[in-house]
Amino acid sequence: MSLTDSLSALHHDLQSETPTPAQIQAIYQAWLAAQKQYLASQLAEIQRQGEAEMAQKGAAALAALEAQQAETLRLAREAVAAASQAAANQASLASPAPSTATPPPTAAVPSISPTPSPEPATPVEVAVPTASPVAPPAATPEPVQAAPSPAAPAASGAKSVNARYAGLKVGLNDRVAFVKHLFNGEDDDFQRVVAALATMESKEECETFLENAVYGDYDWSQKPEIAERFLALVYARFE
Repeated sequence: MSLTDSLSALHHDLQSETPTPAQIQAIYQAWLAAQKQYLASQLAEIQRQGEAEMAQKGAAALAALEAQQAETLRLAREAVAAASQAAANQASLASPAPSTATPPPTAAVPSISPTPSPEPATPVEVAVPTASPVAPPAATPEPVQAAPSPAAPAASGAKSVNARYAGLKVGLNDRVAFVKHLFNGEDDDFQRVVAALATMESKEECETFLENAVYGDYDWSQKPEIAERFLALVYARFE
């Protein structure tokens, strides 16, 4: 039975008899269901129309974008062609035309005969009177006093430093051991420390220098025998 026939039958039943509350509730539920279905169909129609409109607008926008890209490409090609033509014209104007002028005739260079050299003239002897030389008076030489040499103190100072440095008699094996175990293999550091120790005047000054400038940079606790041998050589010149 169609919906129209159902509605006609319901209308006829309502005219012939009074509906009960259960029947009225059933009619209300049917009306709600019909209303929901109607609204759903309307929403579906609106959505379909919106999608169709959006698809149409998207297609139009895409077509406009493609047309704009094609126009931009056409203008770029025209600009490139114009630039190429201008460069070709400039190159043709800059290239020099081939010269067709006839070179001028070369002028003949007259030959020049060598001029004979004149004969040397006979020299004339002229007598010049010779004057007797007069010896100047002999000057008495003044005694010259030798000035004291300013480098003497420096030389003596260098000699004293070298003497103290020479007091640290280190054999080749000891030196290799000292550099390797006490100065981490740095021979320059070994020489610098020994040179500094050579300038000091007492054992206490050497001990202070070692405490402040050497022990903090090198760990001698791992090789006490080698350290004691090095210190014995250092302190030997004060005994």
